[in-house]
Amino acid sequence: HNAVAATPADSFFSTTSEADKQPFTTWLLTDNASSYDHTTFLSTTADPTKGMATFWKITDDTFHVAFATMATGWAAFGIAEAGGMFGADVVSFTTANPTVLVDGYILDDRQVRVDTSQDWTLISSVVEDGWIIAEAT
Repeated sequence: HNAVAATPADSFFSTTSEADKQPFTTWLLTDNASSYDHTTFLSTTADPTKGMATFWKITDDTFHVAFATMATGWAAFGIAEAGGMFGADVVSFTTANPTVLVDGYILDDRQVRVDTSQDWTLISSVVEDGWIIAEAT
């Protein structure tokens, strides 16, 4: 057997049982997780063991991102100059429309507003057993 090297992502969602974590673990081991140069866990304020696993790399002028979270309706990833939600540029994914990403932004009302320029491309997605995993460029 070939040994699979442990990654920091192996420790994400540490209080989730291995059975409940299976869609994420499968994605880590068999899909594109290893192609990303960076990873971090963005925890919720209420529980540091829950949140979103985020992976990214930059190839030439293209930003690649993957995000995984335990959710059933939607998940979003955003970047803001000052951190936090306000002023963030956001890409969101909904299970109701799993072939489309929405490029948006957040103002002071914390609502995602649709950007006039839709610049994100969905590469792949997994919606399985309470998990959302999406990859985009």
